Amino acid sequence: MVQSRNRSQNLFLAIFVLSALGAAAARAAGDDRVWVAPPTTKIRPATPVPAGAVIRGASISAAKNEFQSFQVVVTGDAADLTMSFSTLADGAGHSIGGRDIAVYREALLDLSGPSGGDGASGLWPDALVPDVDSFVGEKRNAFPFSVPAGESRAVLVDVHVPPDLPAGTYWGEVRVSGGISAAVPVSLKVWNFAIPSTATLRSAYGLNWNGPCLGHGDASCGNAAAEILLRNRYVTAALDNRFTIDSPELGSPVANDGSTRWPDFDAAVGPFLDGTAPTRLPGARLTSVRAMTPSGTLSSTAAHAWGQHFRDKGWFPALFNQVCDEPPLKCAFSEINLRIEASRVGDPGIPILVTTSVTRGQQNGLTGVDLYTPIMNWMDDKPGFGAQYEGSQRANYGGTVWWYQSCMAHGCSRPTDDWGRRYFTGWPTMQVDADGSRYRAQEWLSYLYGVSGILYFETTNAYAQGDPWTRQDDFGSWGDGNLFYPGTPARIGGQTEIPIESLRMKGIRDGEQDYELLVLARAAGHGPEAWEIARSVFPKTYEGNATPQAIEDARQKLAALIQR
Repeated sequence: MVQSRNRSQNLFLAIFVLSALGAAAARAAGDDRVWVAPPTTKIRPATPVPAGAVIRGASISAAKNEFQSFQVVVTGDAADLTMSFSTLADGAGHSIGGRDIAVYREALLDLSGPSGGDGASGLWPDALVPDVDSFVGEKRNAFPFSVPAGESRAVLVDVHVPPDLPAGTYWGEVRVSGGISAAVPVSLKVWNFAIPSTATLRSAYGLNWNGPCLGHGDASCGNAAAEILLRNRYVTAALDNRFTIDSPELGSPVANDGSTRWPDFDAAVGPFLDGTAPTRLPGARLTSVRAMTPSGTLSSTAAHAWGQHFRDKGWFPALFNQVCDEPPLKCAFSEINLRIEASRVGDPGIPILVTTSVTRGQQNGLTGVDLYTPIMNWMDDKPGFGAQYEGSQRANYGGTVWWYQSCMAHGCSRPTDDWGRRYFTGWPTMQVDADGSRYRAQEWLSYLYGVSGILYFETTNAYAQGDPWTRQDDFGSWGDGNLFYPGTPARIGGQTEIPIESLRMKGIRDGEQDYELLVLARAAGHGPEAWEIARSVFPKTYEGNATPQAIEDARQKLAALIQR
């Protein structure tokens, strides 16, 4: 066994390995048309092999129970390409394989125009078609694929480190076969600490009650059991990307008059609150559940029903009541105190959330709001544009605050003037045509600004507007309100309906994991250093771009602080 381990070490010592994927790219052994890129780099058809990309292989670092990924890119004229990556091993009997390794072909979405001030039309990668899906283990049609002459295509390789895996270095290789033959050596350094399965940074992402049904059509619509099963797969996918769907049920278990149907809710949603659902992250739990009724508001009896059941089940810390969304657009400010009073009478402990700034709340006489949740622009707006909220507003919010990003990240209608093109750039965003670092910026900024929760309005918005594989254009952006794609057998092969994840979801996940490193560094007594590290990567709300090297350098520094 020692001899085998030495052979593996010598093999990889003989190959120059890309240090932590911080450089622009690395070429694989066997063919110069195969190279490696970090996960935040968008590989578009016109992306060339970077100049000077002579280093071979990929090297990543991760905590136990963390996901890390990299991209294998093929540039040139090649047909019938397949990639496989089955095992990472340390040569001492420990290995990573099975469900902990996933390989995805990055599908392209054709954008007819840009999002925001820094987007661009054309083909962009986003949907992740799995080789073998993680839900039912079916082979899908990620492979084979072809690359036209002079163009590039990417495959995302995703590795989950089991929580009980010994620290150390693990080796393996991605095999490229078909029109090109190449071997991409991979090195994984496992740090000697673990991050939790349930996210420390709370989140509440929307999923319309009929969103999955609309995307998957006759395969689920009208069949309650099939709809619940499919919805559960969406909730599972979100948890495995470390964010929470805050409306996991198919319809509210509490009626407007306070009557309930808890057995159905407990059977479908209970495992996600107890940590017994079949997630890839062992024991992952929902961090937030929105108390609601079909009418959208809670009467006193409905609030009591939610609070009592969640207390009895031990789920109460996840519960919140969003009494109004973006007043005065969705309700009048004058209605909010009445809604708060009704909720307090029913259960005084359910936190009250309103998506507005504390300044607007005070101006309109709101009382009893526990979670003021402003858009990021109102927490620290971009200077030089005459904005009311220029400069950090964090001190106005007291101890606990959530926030959200909206179409104000890219312009709710596409900017056409110089002012708009300058303002609607650099914010954390969910637009498809953005640098990948902007998907993980909000989590770093949450640590920097002392924000404890992230709200996002919807994850299947495009399902109601046609085919998300071809159209996701809404609110002035490609992708706003939509993070999933419907994985129908007609589209991805196999026999089972599943949700398809996106590169943007992986960015959210990576940001959540980065947040865990910051929290662990602070818990180890290095709070000031962790804060400075976060500020060095994403200094302000409107500075959501970072290089792959800057992110990886920061992660390495945080890991060193934690292990010190």
